[in-house]
Amino acid sequence: MDREQPSIGLPGRFYAALVILFLLGPIAIAMVVAFNSGERLQFPIEGVSLRWFAYALQKPQFIEGLLISIIIGLGNAVLATIAGTGAALAINHYRFRGRAFVRTAVMMPIAMPGIVLGLAMLFTLSTYDLRPGLLAATLGHAVMGLPYVVAMVTASLANYDQSLERASMNLGVGPIGTFFRVTLPMIRGGVIAGAVTAFLISFDNFSLSLFITRGDTLPLRLMQQLQSYADPSVAAMSTLLLVASFAGILLLLPVLFRSGPRTKSAADEA
Repeated sequence: MDREQPSIGLPGRFYAALVILFLLGPIAIAMVVAFNSGERLQFPIEGVSLRWFAYALQKPQFIEGLLISIIIGLGNAVLATIAGTGAALAINHYRFRGRAFVRTAVMMPIAMPGIVLGLAMLFTLSTYDLRPGLLAATLGHAVMGLPYVVAMVTASLANYDQSLERASMNLGVGPIGTFFRVTLPMIRGGVIAGAVTAFLISFDNFSLSLFITRGDTLPLRLMQQLQSYADPSVAAMSTLLLVASFAGILLLLPVLFRSGPRTKSAADEA
């Protein structure tokens, strides 16, 4: 006889509502402030206006920062996805001495404070004749995005059948062909999720970018605007980015749902 699941009751629902309000309240207030008709960041707002959205989209500092953040995010996503997928496959497929240490070392950037990681990278740049800038930021953000790719690809390998790879090899398909025709179709969802996560982590990063960029990414430009003159254009740009993030997630969901394991087709293709 099945037992009924106990209800959380009114106190539990009230507590959950408070937690949600605590998490989403500041975001909601920032979105409301973006429509302020006044000259400063303030709540309650003086009136409703869309002029700060137009101002934010026409401000050269914001547009340049947005482009630089996108370039760094895309470069980081490519590097972190390639390296993270390879690391996840190596950790999952092979048993070697020091495997646990390698797994811990790969995931370590998540546990390290961003300021500590940024300082370490800043002191390391001179070793490779690099200076804070676009290339250094791309490489540094890739180090930060690597653990997220490894974690998501490893999760997609939980029910992975390695016999399919061996069957593909026995049929004369090389390692590269086996990866693209057998392995990748089965872990595509984890790879895509890891790449998107690496991009988002890089795009809104502040602490690491503070040390390895020239202060020209969008989060740093927004902070500079807040320090010099806090007008609602900062909230307007933040609202536009939030809406764009939600739209990107909604567009990506069908791709992730279609990227599940396709064992039969992958085996037949091999």
